[in-house]
Amino acid sequence: MKAILVTIVAVFCSLALFAGGVALAQTNWMDELSSSVNFYKSRYPVTNNEPANWDTYLSTLDHMKKSAIRGDRETVRVEMTKWFKMLKDREGGINTKAADELFRIAVLATPFVEYHIAVPTQ
Repeated sequence: MKAILVTIVAVFCSLALFAGGVALAQTNWMDELSSSVNFYKSRYPVTNNEPANWDTYLSTLDHMKKSAIRGDRETVRVEMTKWFKMLKDREGGINTKAADELFRIAVLATPFVEYHIAVPTQ
C-alpha cells in the first residue's frame, strides 16, 4: 500500500514539474524579446533629446509572459498584436532604428501559429 501511495505521489510530482517546464519553455521567446528591449533601451535612452519610454514595452511583455504561464493564449495574442503596433507607431518616443530592429527580432522569435497571431506588415 505504501509503495502504491509513493508511486502515485511521484507521478503527480512529475506531471507538475513537466507542466511547469512546458509553460516556461513556451515563454522563452518573450524572454528573448525582453532582453532585446533592454539592450536597445540602454543603447537608445533618448530620441531627439527626449527620454524614450521603454517601460510600456517591457510591462506588456511581462503581462504576456504571465498570461502564457496561466495558459491564457488569447491575452498573449491580443497583447502581441498591440506590441507590434506600438513598435510600428514608435510609441514612447523610441528610436526609429531600435523600433525597426525590435520589429525584425520579434517577427523571427514570435510563435505566430501557436498563439494565432496575425503576421504583421511593417
